[in-house]
Amino acid sequence: MFTQALAQIESWHRLNGEGPWYWSWQAYIYGRAGQLERARRELEKLEKVSRHEQVNPVIMLWAHLGVGDKEEALADLEKAYSEHFGILTTLKVEPAFDPLRSDPRFQDLLRRVGLAQ
Repeated sequence: MFTQALAQIESWHRLNGEGPWYWSWQAYIYGRAGQLERARRELEKLEKVSRHEQVNPVIMLWAHLGVGDKEEALADLEKAYSEHFGILTTLKVEPAFDPLRSDPRFQDLLRRVGLAQ
């Protein structure tokens, strides 16, 4: 699964070059594949850019999910909520959010978005 994902992101890279989305997906994929050191290096690239310019919270979200940083991922989701990003419609079904589901803050976000049961 991760081999295919890495191949896809490399194809995307050949077409679009490096940048925040590329680093974000790299961080997510490498992190989920258990290569946390590589994932953190990609996250560091994003953090460096974010010190000088605003980075889409969804970009940061995927990277934080990849390295397993739940606190930052929840903060990214809150920012996405305040900025009305469409990714919030996937909160209930996106498997990437599974590590956050048991957190009361995630449950509160589901309620505010209108996706709580």
